Amino acid sequence: HWHGTIVTTVTVNSYATYASSGNAVTLPCSYTMEPNEDQPPIIYWIKGVSVDDSNAEVIFKGFRYWNETLGEYRQFFGDYYGRASVADLKEPSIQLNYVTSQDEGRYWCMVAEWSGRQQEGTDADGLALMVDGQKDYATSFKTDASVTVSVGDSATLSCAGDTTFDTVTWYEGPFHLPDSENFTYTEIGTYSKIGTFDLNSQQVEMEAGFTEMFIDLFLSLHIPTTDMENAGRNRYWCEVSLSTASNVELETDRSSVLLVVQSPPFDCAGKAPGLYPDPDDCSMYYECVAGNPLTYHRSCGYDGLVFDAANNYCDWAANVAPPCGTSSN
Repeated sequence: HWHGTIVTTVTVNSYATYASSGNAVTLPCSYTMEPNEDQPPIIYWIKGVSVDDSNAEVIFKGFRYWNETLGEYRQFFGDYYGRASVADLKEPSIQLNYVTSQDEGRYWCMVAEWSGRQQEGTDADGLALMVDGQKDYATSFKTDASVTVSVGDSATLSCAGDTTFDTVTWYEGPFHLPDSENFTYTEIGTYSKIGTFDLNSQQVEMEAGFTEMFIDLFLSLHIPTTDMENAGRNRYWCEVSLSTASNVELETDRSSVLLVVQSPPFDCAGKAPGLYPDPDDCSMYYECVAGNPLTYHRSCGYDGLVFDAANNYCDWAANVAPPCGTSSN
């Protein structure tokens, strides 16, 4: 379900940057979390084809502790330990010192809302780093940060690239491990491939489970009929690919768009007294009172609590069945 909690948007404000061997370079990153940043997010810098690529390298992880007196946590990995720095976790640009040719590639700034680990709370944006001269590379840019439709409507998610490319692939995700408290890699999650459009052959190939969707000649992803199931998996990624790029990490780039599917307004008229789930926000519910025409919209109160429609009370998400919770019992 659309949880209506934290929506994260990450931008690196650049498609590419350049550096000379032996010098330093700063890779920019900023993010917003709406409606507010109740809990400090976890921030990653990742080097690789994409954030979910099996060969991608996590080079930095950082966060601010909920208890501000504890300060901040920063960890650099591999060759980046001792020669990279992130000065401000609220504007988490990363500086690389003593750049070498091995540093060339694509870097992703990823920000994940800590507690919920929902799709709307996790976003990433990437840029290409080229060392000692400009190279061919692919770049994708957001045409829409979000698309909002009502249940039953069709949805069109746009895609565009700023350079020449030959393939467009759409993904859905991230899907997170629901029962893990190991935050080392949990926020990155897994992504499901939806379909691919080959510009050279003009052929579209949709993956199993997504055949009701299609990719048009303008590279947009079409969802003919939306429902709350679509809203529950609401972050979609457009990836453009350039097979002739000089570096495998420069061949692809992704950008994300949020699909928000809204349900009709809830009204107690004609309904029996009792508690009803909010189909748009698992942390909220409605109460209808006998003899009272008003509709009460109430919150579960604490972050991590969701409404259990089967038992008509709020509980921790781990104890509640999907789609609002993660319990398999």
